[in-house]
Amino acid sequence: MDIATIRAGKLKYLAGADLEDEDLSHSDLSKVNLAGANLSGANLAAAKLIGANLDGANLVGCQLTGTDLRANLLGANLMQADLTEADLRGANLRGANLMQARLSHTAMAGAFLSGANLMGVNLQRVDLRGADLRGANLSGANLSGTNLTQADLQGAILSNANLEEADLRDANLAGANLSGANLLCADLEGASWAGANWVGACVVGTLLEGKVEK
Repeated sequence: MDIATIRAGKLKYLAGADLEDEDLSHSDLSKVNLAGANLSGANLAAAKLIGANLDGANLVGCQLTGTDLRANLLGANLMQADLTEADLRGANLRGANLMQARLSHTAMAGAFLSGANLMGVNLQRVDLRGADLRGANLSGANLSGTNLTQADLQGAILSNANLEEADLRDANLAGANLSGANLLCADLEGASWAGANWVGACVVGTLLEGKVEK
């Protein structure tokens, strides 16, 4: 595999390619087909992957700091990947695995994360405005101070998650599991929560204080 040719963005079809541990930092891989590719441990820092197809790709432990990942990552494995300051706005992450991924200062507004695995992930103060998180697993996740305005969390698993001071204005929490979650001083103005499970949740300082089963 000619890495220099790949880095130059001259190859547009790399589906199933083995690029494990390769240095592809600062490469322009926009619109490249990397479906099912093995990129575990690869360095893609500051790379451009706008419109790329990473459907089912293996990105375990991948270096993606500052990377433009406005791409198709359907079912991709991003476990332990470093996505610090990456751009995932509007990205398709349906069914993706993001366990133990680093997401500090990551832009995720409007991202499609339905069915994604975000269990225990640190999403503190991440921008998730308007994100699709239907059925996503966010159990034990840190969402303190996170912007979730107009996010769709219908049926999401948020058990034991930390949502302290989270912005949930106009969010859809219908059918979500918030058992044991910490929503201390979270903003729930305009949010919908029909059928949500609040058992054991801390709702002090919210619109729900005194209204839900403890």
